[in-house]
Amino acid sequence: KRTGGGTAMEEAKSDLVNVLSRLEGHWVVLEAELVEINKDIAYCETCVQKYGEYFTYPLQHLKDLKRTKKEKMKDIIKAMEAFNENLVGGKRLVKALEKDTVLLGLLLGTDADRFPTSPLEQ
Repeated sequence: KRTGGGTAMEEAKSDLVNVLSRLEGHWVVLEAELVEINKDIAYCETCVQKYGEYFTYPLQHLKDLKRTKKEKMKDIIKAMEAFNENLVGGKRLVKALEKDTVLLGLLLGTDADRFPTSPLEQ
């Protein structure tokens, strides 16, 4: 156990939930920003047509900003996919370990239920 009363596993779960919820929050903000940027790009394009090249620089700035926001969203997607891949791999590992525990129990002639199935039970 660690200080503060929580086990390392509980702290890891808490960190995972915290990171996932913060990524989701950033996603929502980026999505809302993109909606506004798209509106501003459309308006700026109209201004370029109406008033000329003076609005070309702000239009380019908005397009660059849109690209940057989309890249950040792609990074969030990559992070979420990595979390999912690790979760799937972890589930496979747990299944294999539990299968090995049952086999070990059968080989030793003991009750497999006596073996812990998670670090929290140890």
